[in-house]
Amino acid sequence: MNSKTFFCLSLLISLQCFSQVQYSSWVNSYLQVSSYSGNTNPDAYTLMLSGNGPFNMPYWRISARLKQPATSADGKYMIPAGKISFQPVSSTGQGYPGPIPTLSQIGMPLNVFLQENQEVFLVPQSNAPLYNQPVSPKGYYSLQLKYSMNVAGGSYLGSYPSWTRFIVPVQFTAYDQYNNVIGKADHQFQIQIGTLSGIPAETPELSLKLSAKAVNGSLEFKSMDDYRNGVSVTYPNALIVNSNTLYQIKIRALQGQFSSPAGNSIPLETVGLNLIPVSGNQANVSPVLLSPSPQRIATGSSTGGAEVYYDIRYSTKAGDERLINARSEEYSTTLQYEIIPQ
Repeated sequence: MNSKTFFCLSLLISLQCFSQVQYSSWVNSYLQVSSYSGNTNPDAYTLMLSGNGPFNMPYWRISARLKQPATSADGKYMIPAGKISFQPVSSTGQGYPGPIPTLSQIGMPLNVFLQENQEVFLVPQSNAPLYNQPVSPKGYYSLQLKYSMNVAGGSYLGSYPSWTRFIVPVQFTAYDQYNNVIGKADHQFQIQIGTLSGIPAETPELSLKLSAKAVNGSLEFKSMDDYRNGVSVTYPNALIVNSNTLYQIKIRALQGQFSSPAGNSIPLETVGLNLIPVSGNQANVSPVLLSPSPQRIATGSSTGGAEVYYDIRYSTKAGDERLINARSEEYSTTLQYEIIPQ
């Protein structure tokens, strides 16, 4: 199983708004798993962002948070959060002058795994704005995004008695570009493990998590010395890995640059990233400059069922004129970390 996690990195070199956009959502909550291959609900979650009149809202976001572990109705069993994931299916709706942005134009990840006690982003930072410029003053706009939900296959499914039913409580939240909440909704999904067919294959099991303190980070320039000398920030024990096979970790930015709410930008490569293995972690690491292309930043061996840790360090170079000449604003991008077998 591939695992991805997301991190929002800001350069602080901010604003209030009133949103004309409303959030609503609905679910097809039931999924039965009758095979060791797992199963997918193709119509699990649909959200709608809608409004009347003219508006232009860039960099909106949609998150999902597992409120409690996915626990059986009798309280005896749990499905690991990393076995449950969401995938974008379609975008539909109407607006003026149109058309509604496609999934690729929005720039959302193709597979988002739930994590315990942590918000994950179905839309980390949209590349396409919510945009409506109707002829009539109250012209209607709507954007519907449909998601499927997948329960990963594997031998772990055999540890649950047949017809065990699990409750998966998920809170979804829509944010505008200033991190104001547009709306939120709590939904409960039901997963029922039936009589399993097939043979459980021995598959690679990999997990990748970010500590809560490292989910949102910033590099802040407070004085001329910061511009002259560069700045850095280190998040201790920030990246947590568990793997039963040889693995590699990759990173990429989901946007092509750091962007500000006012529409200004800074190149991604002004910021460097370095993973630092914590004591006992024998991985090999490679420093990189941020890029929209996937880059390998670490390789490691099986962790033997234990978790290993990395510090994450972000930094800028001394005297970078691209930062010195940038307007004083908050610039942000979203980073995607991914772990896959070597």
